[in-house]
Amino acid sequence: GAQSEERECAFNDQQQQDWPMTRENTTIRCSKGSRCYGLWEKTRDGEIHLVKQGCWTHIGDQQECHDDRCVVTTTPSQIQNGTYRFCCCSTNMCNVNFTEDFPPPSPTSAQLYPRPLYREETIVIALASVSIVAVLIVALFFGYRMLSGDRKQGLHNMDMMEAAASEPSLDLDSLKLLELIGRGRYGSVYKGSLDERPVAVKVFTYQNRLNFVNERAIYRVPLLEHDNIARFIVGDERLTADGRVEYLLVMEYYPHGSLCQYLSLQTGDWVSCCRLTHSVTRGLAYLHTELLRGDIYKPAVSHRDLNSRNVLVKNDGTCVISDFGLSMKLTGNRLVRPGEEENAAISEVGTVRYMAPEVLEGAVNLRDCESALKQVDMYALGLIYWETFMRCTDLFPGEAVPDYQMAFQAEAGNHPSFEDMQVLVSREKERPKFPEAWKENSLAVRSLKETMEDCWDQDAEARLTAQCSEERMAELLLIWDRTKSVSPTVNPMTTTLQNER
Repeated sequence: GAQSEERECAFNDQQQQDWPMTRENTTIRCSKGSRCYGLWEKTRDGEIHLVKQGCWTHIGDQQECHDDRCVVTTTPSQIQNGTYRFCCCSTNMCNVNFTEDFPPPSPTSAQLYPRPLYREETIVIALASVSIVAVLIVALFFGYRMLSGDRKQGLHNMDMMEAAASEPSLDLDSLKLLELIGRGRYGSVYKGSLDERPVAVKVFTYQNRLNFVNERAIYRVPLLEHDNIARFIVGDERLTADGRVEYLLVMEYYPHGSLCQYLSLQTGDWVSCCRLTHSVTRGLAYLHTELLRGDIYKPAVSHRDLNSRNVLVKNDGTCVISDFGLSMKLTGNRLVRPGEEENAAISEVGTVRYMAPEVLEGAVNLRDCESALKQVDMYALGLIYWETFMRCTDLFPGEAVPDYQMAFQAEAGNHPSFEDMQVLVSREKERPKFPEAWKENSLAVRSLKETMEDCWDQDAEARLTAQCSEERMAELLLIWDRTKSVSPTVNPMTTTLQNER
């Protein structure tokens, strides 16, 4: 019954201008199936400031909001200094206030204030420390000798325990490579079969071993399974018939291929384009989110090579993000990726066409590298939005939809150089052009263009977060859903849209 009735919630959000629900002063009447939510900031001094209240429509997510009170059950993220409290609930006006019910921090995480050490204790501790360091140096030396003696065996031993814990035991003897379906910078992709089921197999050469190790490590991140992230099956190494070592990532097979291929073959209406872009954004938002569930920790991850070739299309018209060979786990301002200690290696990667201005300038803010690398992903996401909606039939009423083109294809051609993109994006601050047909001053088109511009803003810190962009994409779908009797390019001053506002 609760799913089918309208909900009345406390409302507070000064930034929201075009709220899609009915609201009166500090209350809001939500659509059927919605819940109420609240977001508060609790300072270190214990003061509580209200940030947002309103309707929560993301019921399909992990946050099911069944409680009749607004209870904060998730320990606040340390990245936000633990100051934000979020809760949602299922009865009228239940989000007026909140209570907290999450486990207290363990005693070991609290700061300890030890007593002063006596002279004898200091000497013992110093000697013990020197002994431990000496043992470690000897162990590292012999470890290095063993690894360099047999690199292949070393890689196998290094990952054996991790593989046993995280992957099913599959017999790769039944794996067959049937057809080459793609070739990238670091390997080739085949359609294959494993135990008679279709799979995609990414094959890396020995020279690209580090990319294989990194991509497999990202797929093994705890809690990474998500509807909008490509499904990983197993990763392994094997000897070819001529004695060479190659590395295999076996993935779920997506018959529609990449978003780039999909858009080049077919157009879509407003709803299908929104589904494509919303699902990519949802996958990226999950990738960028740090999670702690019980004892299981998922760090935030930056993709670092997001583009329409690295997004795959599922049969239901939604997308998954793939190709994590350049990705990084982000833990605060510590970056986790094998063999990338230098700043240049951290910042200057990706596909040239999709590089953000700060990457092209070599000016990624490495003092706050977690935010900076997420902002680089968001720039590329804005370009993916443009490529997708340039194939939207509803945005070109009465005229032919343009052929598919990648971002900046008109300005920089098919194979732009790093220097070409530096001049275009960084110096001249160019972005893909909006067509004449998009000049119609409608709510839908205006919101779409603003979202793209807010993703690819020249100032990295001004860009949307993936979570905010996911909300924007959901709203775009809602605008069309609530005005589906008319085109999204209808003039906003018509009675229909006036009434909606």
